[in-house]
Amino acid sequence: MSRTYNKDCLLAHALDLLGERWTFLILRDLFLGPQRFGDLQAGLPGIGANLLSKRLKELEQADIIVAPTSNEAGAGYRLSPRGEGLRPAIREMMCWSIEYFMERPESSPAHECIYTDHLEPDSVALAIELFARYCPEPDLSYVAHIHIDDFPYTFYYMNGDMVARRGSDTPAVAKISTDVATIMQALRKELVLDEAKARMNLSGHDKVITHLLRCIVHAETHDEKTLAPTAHAAVI
Repeated sequence: MSRTYNKDCLLAHALDLLGERWTFLILRDLFLGPQRFGDLQAGLPGIGANLLSKRLKELEQADIIVAPTSNEAGAGYRLSPRGEGLRPAIREMMCWSIEYFMERPESSPAHECIYTDHLEPDSVALAIELFARYCPEPDLSYVAHIHIDDFPYTFYYMNGDMVARRGSDTPAVAKISTDVATIMQALRKELVLDEAKARMNLSGHDKVITHLLRCIVHAETHDEKTLAPTAHAAVI
């Protein structure tokens, strides 16, 4: 890394490794699966090709990501096991950010994006993954597909933890097809369960569908006016 805090502190050493601009957003985009260079750049408006190349090289040298080899035509950059190990920490940062910006009295882009129905499907898929922590079913394990505005995602649930991936090549026991607006409105408690289900195509294992809906739909009645802390993950 080009800069250092030059301080004998484990947090400082971690920030030396990860604290440069764009690094965490690159990792966030790789949480959903491998990405080619052009896809990463397209998903991170504002980052130049040279800077993205630099960040990717730094992360590869640190054994946090794995670069495609010359024999992997069309393959993308992917997280290493060390990189995947950052998922819980980044989830906690996301949750902290949600609570922080929702409690601030002034308006902000972070606050306002929670109330939009025009997020990228990737952001919504990560939000569902994050919500699963508030809907534990430790005895339930499954693979499911959710299609969001025709973008397919696979959700792996095991030991009370959910991980989302782009694509739907893996066989699944349940499937939900819907759109960004429906999921966002359900997360914000603007839709109750029957209303949300009416805007979805549901198929497969009943218990799995029930759990997925719990992760998405948080309003029991229209009398609930206050957003619950778990209903703010749109800030991802």
